[in-house]
Amino acid sequence: MGLFSKKHDPAVVESFLNIMEQGASLEEVEFLDRLNMIVCTVERDDTYSTNEKLKIYELLSQISNCFPEERAKYAKKLVRVLR
Repeated sequence: MGLFSKKHDPAVVESFLNIMEQGASLEEVEFLDRLNMIVCTVERDDTYSTNEKLKIYELLSQISNCFPEERAKYAKKLVRVLR
């Protein structure tokens, strides 16, 4: 992180963690709809650089396309990028 890096909103991380916790009890379509809310939030947030946004979108795509048992490993990576 550079000298002039901006702080990211911690509410984005909390929102994502909330979605991941509830993901086990949600239907697949509803889970993906909630993940899409994170995409929209990150898209509008100017504190994330273009490279960070691309990494976030990549990890969200991997979470969306993997088995539910594999989501935790991608979620850990995503939380690091969101912070």
